[in-house]
Amino acid sequence: MKNTLEKKSHKSLFAFLAVGVGLLTLTSCTANFCSDEDRAQMAYPYDQGVTVYCTEAEYNSYKADNAALVEYEESIGISGKVFDCNDNIYKYVPYQVNAYGIYEFTGAKTTFLQGTVLKAAYSAGYPLPSLQYWAEIDNQVLEACVYMAYQSDRGQTPTFDVTATNQVAPDTFKESLTAHEDSETVWSISAFTKADSDTVTEDSKIIKHSVLRQYGYLKFTGKDNKLWANLDQWYKNAYASNEAGLGIDGCPTSDFMTYYQTQVNNKVANIRSCIATRTGSYGHYGSNANWEVNITKKDWGYAWSKGFLEGLLVYPVSWLVDTFAFSFDSSLSGVGQIWALILVTLIVRGLLMLVTFRSTMSQQKMTALQPELAKLQAKYPNSNTNQAEKQKLAQEQMALYRRNKIHPMGQILVLIIQFPVFICVWSGLQGASTLSTGQVLNLRLSDNINTILMNVSGTWYANTTGWWTALVLFLLMAGVQIMAMVLPRIIQKRAQKNAPKLSANPAQTDQQKQMKMMSIVMVGFTIVMGFMLPAAMGVYWLISGLLSMLQTLITQLIIRRRGANKKTR
Repeated sequence: MKNTLEKKSHKSLFAFLAVGVGLLTLTSCTANFCSDEDRAQMAYPYDQGVTVYCTEAEYNSYKADNAALVEYEESIGISGKVFDCNDNIYKYVPYQVNAYGIYEFTGAKTTFLQGTVLKAAYSAGYPLPSLQYWAEIDNQVLEACVYMAYQSDRGQTPTFDVTATNQVAPDTFKESLTAHEDSETVWSISAFTKADSDTVTEDSKIIKHSVLRQYGYLKFTGKDNKLWANLDQWYKNAYASNEAGLGIDGCPTSDFMTYYQTQVNNKVANIRSCIATRTGSYGHYGSNANWEVNITKKDWGYAWSKGFLEGLLVYPVSWLVDTFAFSFDSSLSGVGQIWALILVTLIVRGLLMLVTFRSTMSQQKMTALQPELAKLQAKYPNSNTNQAEKQKLAQEQMALYRRNKIHPMGQILVLIIQFPVFICVWSGLQGASTLSTGQVLNLRLSDNINTILMNVSGTWYANTTGWWTALVLFLLMAGVQIMAMVLPRIIQKRAQKNAPKLSANPAQTDQQKQMKMMSIVMVGFTIVMGFMLPAAMGVYWLISGLLSMLQTLITQLIIRRRGANKKTR
């Protein structure tokens, strides 16, 4: 008997673990809405090149402190004036040579390129390209961005074709450019108001009117938004060049280029926050999570082209979030997104309650009938081992269900409906571009809770990264979800408080153990999932748990009133 009980418990445990693994797998089955243009936009903040752009005064100061390095860079043509027609904009490439004689880029914006790509590429045995190659690619990207800015200033729709030979901004426009001045009328080259900076500090802030910030994505796209088309052509041009440091000796091998592109693709492949109901700047991208990028508008037709569930449920969820968020706060500072999440949760859960109300009532009635079920099980004490008693018990249980208009399969129906809805809500919240923007108490809603809580570097104790906000949200969400699960059992125990005690029944004890095991597994699953979810989904589950508790109380009240009415008849 003991072995039988253990086997059943283990089966229940494995069944729920299988459901959990299945849920995690299926949540990745909904399509990613990010277009190639979106991916190119998101890739540039991570790899902005290696060249630093500065004023003449800053260049001379840097040269004084790094005389040998700058003299070498000038000799190979990667430092000095950026444009012949502009005397105020200079460039240099910060780097150092390690103990093995290998260069390492030290610029603030090279964190991903140096720390993730080049370091791993060298360890994997790929020969690194020359300094001239990286500087040449930066030159080509800058020329393309300046041309796009030139067209924008002329009121044209900016376009760039890497194969055209006449797409260069005139000197008169280049003369008007600045190195890194914060202005809404004069184009700056750099993305920050400090020469070598990739983050907001006391002496540096974001420059939105920057040619690199606006059009740097051209490095990763091309004609018809084909990924890598521009860079592939620039690479071919450099490979065919006879200039020193380029050609076959200085350019990367095809294997290195494949590896480099794979690393960049992997960096943005898992980003899903591309469902925007209006084209605009969204997100927290780059090594310091301080870049907003332009995400293209997605319509319902685009959603249907991605799949049935995407059009039916995923896009509507994101559309509702976007609509409410912009209605509450057009600046998307964070508070509007919270209100949007609350409203969307109320709508989704409200519709689910309407669809599954009868099934939920049946489930609550079954809980209320536990005393009568216990009597039936006591009537057939050997039903666990005696097949005849087992059949009679099943027949009387079904008769009890029919008298009380209970559908035992209702719980399965609820799961069948809730399962795809949960997946689509998850995907919809992950995909909503508005949730990737702004923050609440330093918490970004698109960040995973576990990622935030695992980040204990810096001043986490001061909540600068939203650490405490994430912790409070997780504890509240987990506590409410656990309470929502155990509330029916608490109500059942209170209802049976004055009921006569029955003798122990092996079948009943076995069933109670399995139900307890199921509850423990579900609670554990909820906590683990909550730890891994984006903060936005944590807010959804927090509100959902409160609504579940409210639903339980309402259905119990209805059941009690119906029971009281029957007694008075």
